[in-house]
Amino acid sequence: MYIPKKYLKEEWTEVEYLIKKYPLGTIVTTDDKGTIIANHIPFFLKEDPESGKKYLIAHIAKSNHQIPSLTDSDNVLVIFQSVNSYITPNHYPGKQETHKFVPTWDFASAHVYGSSKIIDDFDFVRDQLNHITDQQEHGKDDAWTVSEAPEGYLKVMQKAITGLQIEIKNTECKFKFEQGMKEREVDGVIKGLHEEGKVEVSQLVSDANNRSGTTKA
Repeated sequence: MYIPKKYLKEEWTEVEYLIKKYPLGTIVTTDDKGTIIANHIPFFLKEDPESGKKYLIAHIAKSNHQIPSLTDSDNVLVIFQSVNSYITPNHYPGKQETHKFVPTWDFASAHVYGSSKIIDDFDFVRDQLNHITDQQEHGKDDAWTVSEAPEGYLKVMQKAITGLQIEIKNTECKFKFEQGMKEREVDGVIKGLHEEGKVEVSQLVSDANNRSGTTKA
């Protein structure tokens, strides 16, 4: 990934944030003919407390044509991306004075590289289903749990899927949110995005530029 220094995030916490906040990853592999395959799968981040190794776990349809390239592969890429937005030059106060501003796009992205295994094991898949469901239902007053569905129905549905585990080997992370711009230009973007109703992106711009009194959504 192309990452100018001002947008580079080397802390694991930033990668972790993107995976947990935006768990729908784009998983990229190549088959034995060199053909690129990509699919979009929600992941759960898991860490082994003993080894410290980090894993992405998920489930995938047994009929998915990507499975062969995910079976014992050492060359897997998963891309996670935040909410994003086009930035109009009109958000920059300086535009009215010099007109020397052009549009850009603000976003954050993490590239996670690792080795994958297909794990066709009932308990592994059920554990993954519980983890991802509990993660996404957390905080809801009427949070749904996997156990609410009839067990017979769950077993039938589960027959169509298999488990996927990716051991994380390396990561790259980019947060492109107006870093390097003058304070008033950054503030103009924060304000403009908020007025457009893009509150989450506005907050990310604020966080990336260390504005006081702000936290990640």
